[in-house]
Amino acid sequence: MANVYELLEFHLSPRGFRQSTEDVISKTLGHQLDISINQLKKISEKVGEVSIPVNGDYMIPAIFKKFKSALQNDKVSFDKRELRTLAFALSYSESGLSSIFSNENELKVALELITSNWRDPFLIGIIDCYLRNWDTENRKSKNHLAVFIDEKIKSYSGNRNTIITFKNKHKYFDLKNGDSVLGYELALKNISIKEANKYLSLPESWYTYPYFSKVITTYYEKKSGELNDYLIDFESALESHKNPTTNKRLLSKFIIQANQPEYSILQDKVKYLAFKFIGDPENKSVWAEYSNAIEQEKSDLFNARIILNEWITREFINVFFNICINDERRKRFWLKYTHKISSFKVYGPSFTQALLKRDERISKYLDTRFVSVQSNRDISAFILYMGDYMFIEFSDAGYAFYAYKINGTYRPNLNYRLNSVDELRNSYMPMLAYRTGVYINGTSPEGRLSHNDGDLRWEEVFSYWIKNIAQIDA
Repeated sequence: MANVYELLEFHLSPRGFRQSTEDVISKTLGHQLDISINQLKKISEKVGEVSIPVNGDYMIPAIFKKFKSALQNDKVSFDKRELRTLAFALSYSESGLSSIFSNENELKVALELITSNWRDPFLIGIIDCYLRNWDTENRKSKNHLAVFIDEKIKSYSGNRNTIITFKNKHKYFDLKNGDSVLGYELALKNISIKEANKYLSLPESWYTYPYFSKVITTYYEKKSGELNDYLIDFESALESHKNPTTNKRLLSKFIIQANQPEYSILQDKVKYLAFKFIGDPENKSVWAEYSNAIEQEKSDLFNARIILNEWITREFINVFFNICINDERRKRFWLKYTHKISSFKVYGPSFTQALLKRDERISKYLDTRFVSVQSNRDISAFILYMGDYMFIEFSDAGYAFYAYKINGTYRPNLNYRLNSVDELRNSYMPMLAYRTGVYINGTSPEGRLSHNDGDLRWEEVFSYWIKNIAQIDA
């Protein structure tokens, strides 16, 4: 007897049908889909789980301005999409208008508005503001946000990673020391500092937030004894963090540590990082104190700048007195004073600059510390600033050493390009010290000295004058 398939002439093999469906999406297309899905996952990790509407009416600047206007008009209302954007607008500011976060009363009004039509995804924007303003001086607003977030996450039962992190790892966001606790634990568990945001399931872009500043520095404090092994990780972390305050906090600690004899091998690498992330210590503005710095941090930054300048000065003295003068005695003499030299400049012809540029020890720092003169005569000058004085050494053995008071009337004018280094000399000035045999029987507050030995070596005469007249101890 014919079955139903034969009667209907419906010839279909279930097994064949199943096999045919497996070929609907080719292996190549499937592979491309996998790649696309992975890319989307990476984008999601980087920018976070939520997106702000790009429609002009719902962008942060528009909602921010609407809120500021609403403060003057109680009748203004916000729909759910606007409230979602408002949650992300708390840190926003523009010319003439301060951020909502910076005004505690405005922040309270904004949070009341957001709460009036609450949706759990709004928490992402609130948490964003909290971590973005972690180092703020506005403690009241930050405390208010902390309490608000704490209340909301207690009842949260959704599946958004960022909010779940705040709920389950709340100790890392405690106002007192949450960031330090995280940094310590990451170091203890040997988790790379570069993975701090992933450890918290936070967007990659949030690694730039001030919250991670103390996380990074606390991690260093735990790993400081192994600094040589972690310098590359710290460099990568600072590149991602992009925070000038953290750069100063961390690099000042690196410099002070590398100045200790047992860590001196790290000086070249630390010096490179300091220039990369802060800048030349000659530029005081880039080494200025940062807001909220405690006294120890201010002291560290000040001392680190002096130490870094000393390292650079020492290298310039070594190179200058080897290449431009080839005078070992003068080099040894001035190396004793590197810790007293506050700044320096080298003046000379452009070909001397090119010659010095070949030395890798100073090539990176030469451009800001070399001033070319118009003359092509092969004579250069090394100007050293110590205490209240400008000291000048010349590359020609026949040129005397000069000492000018920084605020004195004889000091050379360096506000225009010099024709030659001869303009730094003043042959009418007196000798700095007058000697008879082994006795120094007269001195001048400004003047010149030759590098000639007598019954006293010239180093002894120089040292006497620098210590007793310039009041500078080696």
